[in-house]
Amino acid sequence: MSVLSAPPDHGQPVANTSAFGTDDVVKVRLHPGAADFHDQSWDALTDPDGGFYTSHRWIRSLERVHGAQPVLAAATEGRLRGVLPTWASTDSDRSGLFDLPEMTRGLIPVPSEQVLWLGPRRATASTLICTRGTERTRTLAALLDAARRFAAEQHLAGAVMPYLSGAQALEAAACHPLAQAVLHTADAAVTVPKDGMRALEVAARSKDRRQWRRERALFARSGTVEWTTLTAEVCTRIAPLLAATRNKYGAAGGTSLMRRTLTAQISSGVAGVVALARTRDDDTLRAAAVFYRHGTTLYGRYWGTGGDAPPYSYFELTFYAGVDWAARHGIRHLHLSVPATAAKRSRGARTTPLALVYLPAAPDTRIDARALHQHNRSTAQEWSRQDFGRSWAHWIPGETG
Repeated sequence: MSVLSAPPDHGQPVANTSAFGTDDVVKVRLHPGAADFHDQSWDALTDPDGGFYTSHRWIRSLERVHGAQPVLAAATEGRLRGVLPTWASTDSDRSGLFDLPEMTRGLIPVPSEQVLWLGPRRATASTLICTRGTERTRTLAALLDAARRFAAEQHLAGAVMPYLSGAQALEAAACHPLAQAVLHTADAAVTVPKDGMRALEVAARSKDRRQWRRERALFARSGTVEWTTLTAEVCTRIAPLLAATRNKYGAAGGTSLMRRTLTAQISSGVAGVVALARTRDDDTLRAAAVFYRHGTTLYGRYWGTGGDAPPYSYFELTFYAGVDWAARHGIRHLHLSVPATAAKRSRGARTTPLALVYLPAAPDTRIDARALHQHNRSTAQEWSRQDFGRSWAHWIPGETG
């Protein structure tokens, strides 16, 4: 099988042509899940550095826990050009991370259960899974229109692709006349220097440097850090810690779901590394952080504690020790995701825009252009006051990075 060959033609046809002028070369079909696709065919279309949460093995791990979800696939002349996972939200989101009115500050008042979600299930970092050649724009247009039609067939208000980089959201929105890019949050990441935290401290303001060293010293008085790989035995030990913290912030499922989730990742070939915090006096496991290495990036995903961890265990495991581990292993970026962004920024992380793409099922339900412009501008200004960079300038006309 060619690396880019399309899966067998047993998927349900969704849209061969678009009502908005896309030619009939791109064929889009609806497949029951990611199992229909060869992993190499899928992964050849992902971002080699930023596409971990859209990788075939990650999507398959989600399906092993939550069941298969429909996937839209675009092909030309039998060659796979792009895929678009979909999923449905069946209840309210206590965390707010996938509560559409809350994400958009009321700009899109549609309940989360009434839209088709695009991308990996409940991923707070996503990328477009699409060819990077001359067919990219046409492929994205066909996939987005197929998603809109699919949502309409299910009597949903539209389709939403959240947590894309600002640049990719703008790119996708430009491919379809009904698509709109809505800025909704920021991503946090660290560029990892070769000397790890030592180099970050040298470059930091003296106030920040003192704070970081104080926090590390307080942790070290009563805690130690151990790094290990994610195995079935490690899953059993850390699942209760992760579940306790997730439950605190609105996630359901408990220890059983957390254990199944981690086990499914191992079964799907996802390679995880885990930082463990223990107490010095009795060597008891008190906290854990789970990371995944993909290309030149280390992704932080899960954090958990029973509530009696050494002081500053959260920042020690997810940030300070994470930076040092990444530096030792030649990793250039530490991805910290969206929660606690302000705290991460104060410890040396940089933020970049994240936006969603909104595709209303009916043309007359698009967001008012003036309201959308004002929302994006005010949101960007709010973030950029604290962490301005060139990436925010696209959302604030007249500004430069």
